[in-house]
Amino acid sequence: MPHPLIALVLSMTSTLGAAPSPELSVSYEQPGSPRAEQARKLLEESGALETGIRLPAPVEVVARDCDAARATWEHEERRITICYQLADQARRVLDGISETEEADAGTGSARVDAALSVLFHHELGQALTTLNGLPESDGQADRFAALTLLADAPERVVAAAEARHLLAGHTGIEGLSGPAESATFACLLYGADPGKYRRIAEGGWVPPERAPSCVDEYDRVRSAIGSMAVKAGT
Repeated sequence: MPHPLIALVLSMTSTLGAAPSPELSVSYEQPGSPRAEQARKLLEESGALETGIRLPAPVEVVARDCDAARATWEHEERRITICYQLADQARRVLDGISETEEADAGTGSARVDAALSVLFHHELGQALTTLNGLPESDGQADRFAALTLLADAPERVVAAAEARHLLAGHTGIEGLSGPAESATFACLLYGADPGKYRRIAEGGWVPPERAPSCVDEYDRVRSAIGSMAVKAGT
């Protein structure tokens, strides 16, 4: 049976493509190169920039060409920007890993889609942090990201933990780099339902010695900020 606290999250879930949060608008600017066009297509077709999370204020999400590979949350403008260059960089790294491992096409595609979802949910976490008047930090953004990903796309949770683990050692992939940050993110996802998400522990994406404490870690985060990361209409 799912952990009792995950029941609330699961009761709020929907598949990707369901009605988005009424406070969120998403737009895709014209790409300036074939590589950027591929990134735009990946972002749009993956549904990675969609959410049903209730937001404290309207938020605009813009996917666009940039002069660097980055993603940003601008509090004053209430805008999340996802750069095509960052999506492309994450895709190329994961494609290279999948080719080296001789992973099948389905596995590679799932990793990329999940990585794009994590990129977006990290920035959504930044938005939820500042819109709720909390001190801004990447750690807080990741805590929100774990809860919102669980609510929005439970079917991507395992692939998200794997993709972030694979990208953790690659610098320059904003929102996904850092082994310690990756392990904490994986621990929160695993702790939400160790039975359902046991592959996260089996894959070693959360350190074995830490896995037993992940339920408690998830419970603390859910207790502290869970009411700020729920689906619209609940």
